[in-house]
Formats: sequence, C-alpha cells, structure tokens
Amino acid sequence: MEVPTGSHIRRWRKSLSMTQARLAELSGVAQSIIAKVENEAVDPRSSTLRKLVEALSRFESPEKLHTVRDVMVTDVAALKFNDTIQTAIDNMVKDGISQLPVLSEDGEILGIVSEESILQKGAHRNGLVGQVMHPGPTIVDIGLSVIEARRRLTEVEVLLVVEGDILAGLVTRMDLVHALRLNSIG
Repeated sequence: MEVPTGSHIRRWRKSLSMTQARLAELSGVAQSIIAKVENEAVDPRSSTLRKLVEALSRFESPEKLHTVRDVMVTDVAALKFNDTIQTAIDNMVKDGISQLPVLSEDGEILGIVSEESILQKGAHRNGLVGQVMHPGPTIVDIGLSVIEARRRLTEVEVLLVVEGDILAGLVTRMDLVHALRLNSIG
C-alpha cells in the first residue's frame, strides 16, 4: 500500500463530504491532529494514518470486509496448559476444528495446539497440552486489515486475534476463503 499524504487524506475526506470532526469520530484521531496531518504540518505515525485510512475506507465502502474483526470466529474453544491431550483431541473432533489456543488461568495466550502438533510430537493422550503446544502463535490486533491477514495466512495456518490483551477470536485460511466467497474484500 502506498502511504497517503496529508493532502490525499484531505481530498479523500472532502470527496466523501465528510468533516474533520466526523473523521475524528470515526477514526478515534483528534480533529486537531487530522488538521495537522491534512496541512502536512506533522509527520504522522503510521498507526495514525492507518486509523484515518481505515475510517475513510469503511465510510466509503461499508459493505466491504476491512479488518479481521469482520471475518474472525468469535466463539473460540480454548485449552489450559494442564488439560490432557485427550481433551484437545475430543474438542477438535467434536467441533471439527484443527487448532485450539492454549490460555493461562488469567487468559494470557501461551500457545496453540494443532492436529499437526499432536501428531508431530507423538505424546500420549493422557499427556498434557503443554507438552504438544506450539509456543508463540501468530497474534494480531483486531484492527489488522484483511489484506494483511491474507498475506500472513500464506505463512501460518491461523491468526489469534486480540483486542487489547484479550483473545477476541481467530481467523483461519478457511475463514478467509468463506469471506472471499460471500463478500467483497478490500
């Protein structure tokens, strides 16, 4: 994606007949900052530009899927570090899923158990989830663009989505395939 200039943001906003106040409301960026960005009086952070572009995009094309919030699965089964591998297997088979996040008692993401990790590590079904989980799963913010999620899902099988530090959902390759089939992504 090409980085938009302040004048590009201003032209885009005006083409949508949107005020700076409305853009501030939709983006969570202060109106005074938007004015400085549009006048190119500041060199904005990439996170600020991302918020402005996302707000303008959503306003311009509300029917499109813009972020992982729009495609993620929110009803996520999770495991605890000390659950048995049999519990993981039972949950996977019962719900027809191939990955389960592993959470600490206070909800911190510790890792992920997948069909692959169970088969690769060959642990006994009475063993503990902690023995077969992959530490360091790919964790993304709920505001990550669908375009970036598509790119990352070429490298990993699942993205764990957080809002703040709390697990909010997950996105798999199949979730994006379904989204492509049903909606417009962009």
